Amino acid sequence: MASTLTLLLLIIFSISLHVSNATFVLPILKDTKNSQYFTTFLVGTPPSTRVYLVIDLSNKWSWFTCDLYGYNNTTNPSITSYNVPCNSRKCERYAGQGNFCVDDKCGVYAYTRWSNGLYAVALHQDTTTLYKLTQQNSLAQLTKTSLPHFPFSCADKGPLKGLSPYTKGVITLAKVPNSFHSQISSTFKTPRKFSLCLPTSFSRGYNGAIYFGGTPNYLSKSLITTPFIVNPNSTALIYSIGEASVEYFIKVTSIEVDKTPIRFSSSLLSFDKNGIGGTKISTLDPYTVLHSSIYKALIDVFVSKATAMKMTRVAPVAPFGACFNAKSVVNSAKTGFNVPVIDMILDGKSSLLHNKNNARWRIYGANSMVKVSDDVLCLGFVDGGLESRTSIVIGGKQMEDNLVEFDLESNKLGITSSLLRMGTSCSNFKGI
Repeated sequence: MASTLTLLLLIIFSISLHVSNATFVLPILKDTKNSQYFTTFLVGTPPSTRVYLVIDLSNKWSWFTCDLYGYNNTTNPSITSYNVPCNSRKCERYAGQGNFCVDDKCGVYAYTRWSNGLYAVALHQDTTTLYKLTQQNSLAQLTKTSLPHFPFSCADKGPLKGLSPYTKGVITLAKVPNSFHSQISSTFKTPRKFSLCLPTSFSRGYNGAIYFGGTPNYLSKSLITTPFIVNPNSTALIYSIGEASVEYFIKVTSIEVDKTPIRFSSSLLSFDKNGIGGTKISTLDPYTVLHSSIYKALIDVFVSKATAMKMTRVAPVAPFGACFNAKSVVNSAKTGFNVPVIDMILDGKSSLLHNKNNARWRIYGANSMVKVSDDVLCLGFVDGGLESRTSIVIGGKQMEDNLVEFDLESNKLGITSSLLRMGTSCSNFKGI
């Protein structure tokens, strides 16, 4: 991991972007084998401990296995570390009304969706180090800065199940007051927004980034926006009765393949009385997951269109249901593989379309197709079954190389899904 970190730091300091309101930044790396996205930063002063944490849009708390990183050990503790007191106002804010105590400290839970259970742990706070962007001579310069009082918990190995072996915990970017973006906004008085640029890989020398407080202006001009909607029923593993979901949901009104609408029950695109249905954004799902009836309809139309383009279908490779002979698919320099274009029609606006009230999340071949071998390409969508809690879960593959902005000031999601067509990328950060 040391060589990876060296290259990462070279990549970070070689960024040169025109910046508007993007004030703070953290890098994003991709574990290509496990299809997980993670970031890294320092915790504690002094000494500082470098941690690697999976990015999670759904978790209620950030946590990592402190012992495995050697963080805050008894012989050399961080002087800025302290525990959040039990039954304090801060504990109630971070842990919720059902807060509890762990050895007289504020109690929270460490978990992931793959965990065997919930692990009660104490809530800590400590100083972290990230990067601040400043404008000098039309170029963006990165300097280290400190974020005090970042809340997280120290867990044991139990909740690590399912996480990338490069990481030892998660950082939450959910709609919770203890999230990393919430702490940056409240500490530095920046706009309550963050943007994800997920990379396609790390091995080719490119990285992604999380921008806090704004979006680089060369990207923000092409944003398609759609309102966030609230799922009134929590989708977390632990929640209080009547608590709304802390995840990010949007309204998809229909799906088209090369302008042909796919047919399925529109009721799946809304929530029922139990909060089942709808569309959410996920960094933990490597590919978009669809309710079975939506998935089947998409496959049928996509295969029909692909066949007309003389793409040769081959046996499926799990977890995908539609695969093709790679030699029968043309590769475009800008948009990836030349395959039928998938449009998610959104309840929102686009500055790039004449019809301002009918925005589209356009998915070209670079974001729709997965190369599973030298000979086989598969459509990167997954069947979520008939009992799926959420009808459409937009996963990481469909977001890669397209900046996705979570604007909590205006309560909107922004997508730059036209970047590929314009021959550019939001993760064009090259190492030297």
